[in-house]
Amino acid sequence: MLGRDHALSGALTFAALGPTLHVTGSHLAAGVILTAGAGVLPDIDHPDSTVARSFGFLTQTFAWIVARISGGHRHGTHSIVGIAVFSAGALAAGRYQLSAPQLAGHAAFSWHLVPAALYLALLYSAALRAVHVGGHHGDLLGIGGAVVTCYTRWDLVQIPLAGWHVPLLALGTALGCAAHIAGDELTHGGCPIFWPVSEHEFHLLPRALQFTTAKLSESWIIFPLLTGSLVLAVWHATGHPL
Repeated sequence: MLGRDHALSGALTFAALGPTLHVTGSHLAAGVILTAGAGVLPDIDHPDSTVARSFGFLTQTFAWIVARISGGHRHGTHSIVGIAVFSAGALAAGRYQLSAPQLAGHAAFSWHLVPAALYLALLYSAALRAVHVGGHHGDLLGIGGAVVTCYTRWDLVQIPLAGWHVPLLALGTALGCAAHIAGDELTHGGCPIFWPVSEHEFHLLPRALQFTTAKLSESWIIFPLLTGSLVLAVWHATGHPL
């Protein structure tokens, strides 16, 4: 799948679950953008991917390292292990941010905010780049959005989930990564979700219905479906009946 469609699928996943998770307003907006960025995060195993280009040589170098550790593109980062690692990193960053001092209900500057701010800046910038918004200006918007989110602590809002309370940052990361893998499992390539135990590539569709990335079926069927569904999901999540 193209980065654009991965971002849309991540955003769609969070927006569709918004009413169930009781997320509204600014938290809904932050979650949709955050999850869109997480929707392209597993491709950090490829130096030429959308997310790897977000901050130039810094993220491209990191992507090169991840590719070596994870076994290359569509291996470790496209598995259950990858979802767990990305989500655990987001959870750790959120918990560290929670220990920062506050002023009038907002975060005062502290080094405790830095890991979460970096995580959010990467996700926001990747989401904007994936939908072709802004280029380097989009990166600046992503950084600004990350600062605002950390300052207001929107990323730390606790989402009730099966008896647990999960920070928005961690839940959005998990949902976006899962949506990415599900999207790739619709293509001919598939994903080795049980890596490193098995490198068998799983698919969600029979071979006759699988599509190839960047071909006409993705541009003229998948993209319009994702776009229309996202609009409807956001409309419903903001309290409007379908």
